[in-house]
Amino acid sequence: MPLSSSAGQKPPSHSPLHCMKLDVPRFDGSDTTGWIFKITQFFEYHSMPNKERLTTTSFYMEGPTLAWFQWMHRNAQLSSWSAFLHALHSRFATTTYEDPTGLLCKLQQRSSVTAYLSEFESLANRIVGLPTPFVLSCFISGLSPFIRREVQVLQPISLAQALSYARL
Repeated sequence: MPLSSSAGQKPPSHSPLHCMKLDVPRFDGSDTTGWIFKITQFFEYHSMPNKERLTTTSFYMEGPTLAWFQWMHRNAQLSSWSAFLHALHSRFATTTYEDPTGLLCKLQQRSSVTAYLSEFESLANRIVGLPTPFVLSCFISGLSPFIRREVQVLQPISLAQALSYARL
């Protein structure tokens, strides 16, 4: 005979997702945009209130970022989570005077297709809202001349398809 809970209540169920252990990424000042994305995703996954995010974040700063965070905290410069993200981006991210779209258009393959793709994705990740045909055109035009001709002949309609052709 199965056991039942008292008063007709169901025993609590645990979703495997909510039992999963996730590590908070540490930040040392490199890849600011990537770290902001990861830490924000982490806090959203755990439904952490904004007021607790600053305190939690302090445990995961290292080196120059920790010194910066301590100074900002002691001087009451971190009034909110959004203010912190803005200040962090201003202090550690690449300069706002850099034009990632321009750099993406000028990027050229110098070694393997895989290395080129990594550089391309790194730059493209800093740009939001570029039309797919534009991104595809930038990718193809940056390939080495021989590979570019071969890919253009096959007329890819997506970046994934162009990458597959380039790897051939």
